[in-house]
Amino acid sequence: MALVVKNTDDLEDLDEAELEELYSWVDKIPLSRPKRNIARDFSDGVLVAEVVKHFLPKLVELHNYTPGNSTPQKMQNWFLMNRKVFNKLNFQLTEDLIRELCIGKQGLVERFLMHLRAKIERANWDMHKEAGDRIEVGNHQTRATHRLTNPKGSKSKHISDKPEADQNIGMPIIASYANERHDYRSEVSPGRQKPGAAPVHKGNPKLKSSDDMVPRAVYEEKEQECLAKEETIQILQAKVRRLEHLLHLKDVRIEELQSRLESTRPTGKVKR
Repeated sequence: MALVVKNTDDLEDLDEAELEELYSWVDKIPLSRPKRNIARDFSDGVLVAEVVKHFLPKLVELHNYTPGNSTPQKMQNWFLMNRKVFNKLNFQLTEDLIRELCIGKQGLVERFLMHLRAKIERANWDMHKEAGDRIEVGNHQTRATHRLTNPKGSKSKHISDKPEADQNIGMPIIASYANERHDYRSEVSPGRQKPGAAPVHKGNPKLKSSDDMVPRAVYEEKEQECLAKEETIQILQAKVRRLEHLLHLKDVRIEELQSRLESTRPTGKVKR
């Protein structure tokens, strides 16, 4: 379910350093028109669509958004973006908040852009992670296929017999967490065993396939917990970056004041 941003209280307050960082971030994005007054420039939603298009090209079709001066036209752009873009970024704006953005309420667009920036960074991180997962899954499936197609007892120099997590992704078995490291075990390859465990021979009466099974609901619950923790980590990392930038700006300001102080300090002796 998408997060609903109801009013300005749901948007994070920004200090002077964060505003400067946000303006620098916006300046690096190629927009279709020059920026003179950020509240007025972004009020019709067109430049907001261009910002999202720059980072997530497949998410926005710019021809759907028409520049306008009237509040109804501006709101139509925001409503469309709310439905087709923001919803996919896991948040929604209320009509009252959209209206305030259209009339250029002081300081609101900056707080909204900071919120949008965090959502864009999260979406980019998710896409990169998903792409990496697909590559990893493909590698695991290839190894599993080689393991199944090789004759039993054959010694292959190219295929490692070392147990690996998610070795048999794609097989009709739901893996479970094992020990504190949560290593997956598979039923498909009965020859696999945990490091240090006694070899399990065919016909062993102690082998129970049901031990490797967990309910799908438990697996999905753990997956949701991991996603929630990952999102929290991303938010904290973004705050750390902002604080580091603020610290850098303070250092620059201190150096500037020290340089100014040195330039005004008298260098000669005072004549009496």
